[in-house]
Amino acid sequence: MNHYRHNRRDTVTNKILVMKKSFLLHIDKNTVQDIPFEEISFLSSLKANLLEEIIDEIYIIEISLSNPDECEVAALVKIGAYCGEYTGYACGPRWETAVAKAFESIRHQLKLLANLSLPVQENTN
Repeated sequence: MNHYRHNRRDTVTNKILVMKKSFLLHIDKNTVQDIPFEEISFLSSLKANLLEEIIDEIYIIEISLSNPDECEVAALVKIGAYCGEYTGYACGPRWETAVAKAFESIRHQLKLLANLSLPVQENTN
C-alpha cells in the first residue's frame, strides 16, 4: 500500500513540474500570413534560451500576433520569470521578424535593468 502512495506522489510531482512552463500563442483571426506553430515555438524557445542567460528560469511565454497593417505583423511577447514579468512589442514584414524584434526588446530591457542595479563605484583616479 505504501508503494501505491509513493507512485501517486511522483505522478503529481511530475504533473506540477510540467505545469511550471507554459507557451501561449494568440493569433488574431484577421492575420493573413501563415504562421506554423512548430516554427514559432522553435524560434521562441531559441530566443527564450538567450534570455535565460540574463534572468532566472522562465515559466511562461505568451505571444500575441496581429496584422495592424496589411504589410506588417505585430508581435507582443510577454515573459514571466521568477524575477519578474517583461513585455516586448515589435512590428515587421513577417512574423519571424516581429517575434525576434520583440524578444530583442525584452533582452534590451533586461540589460538596462542589469546595468542600473550595479553598484556605483567611486573613481579614485
